[in-house]
Amino acid sequence: MAEPIIDSDFLLQKMKGKGAWTFVTMPALENLPKKSYGTVRVFGFIDDYELKNVHMWAMKKGNFIAVKAEIRKKIKKEEGDTVRVVLYLDEPQMVIPEDLIICLKEDPVLYERFLAFPENKKREITDWVFSAKTEDMKVVRIGQTLDKLEKGGDFIL
Repeated sequence: MAEPIIDSDFLLQKMKGKGAWTFVTMPALENLPKKSYGTVRVFGFIDDYELKNVHMWAMKKGNFIAVKAEIRKKIKKEEGDTVRVVLYLDEPQMVIPEDLIICLKEDPVLYERFLAFPENKKREITDWVFSAKTEDMKVVRIGQTLDKLEKGGDFIL
């Protein structure tokens, strides 16, 4: 299994007022994908309760997840109690098309250079190559990608 993005104890907190949420705040996590709508899908556990398809919200000073009444009843905890939170990123992983992988593997050095790029850069390159309108243009773009990888340095499309 992948490494958890968070594995620590946190305090259950509750906002004031009628219908207020109970939640857990966590420190900001630098390695999370940046989303325009401010949430990242995660899975994991609060104490021994399994979380599936949960959204973690980003705030300026950290992240938080809401803890529904159903969860609090199962773990028998409320505001002010400490809970163990273990979360894993549940975002779809990028799939590199087989055509590109075959070409990259022809030169193991270029393949390793490509794999060393951050996910967003690999996605940008892959999207650019496979957004070509014709198969011939895809082949040209794969060639251009290999040339840029061979030259090293910045990879600007």
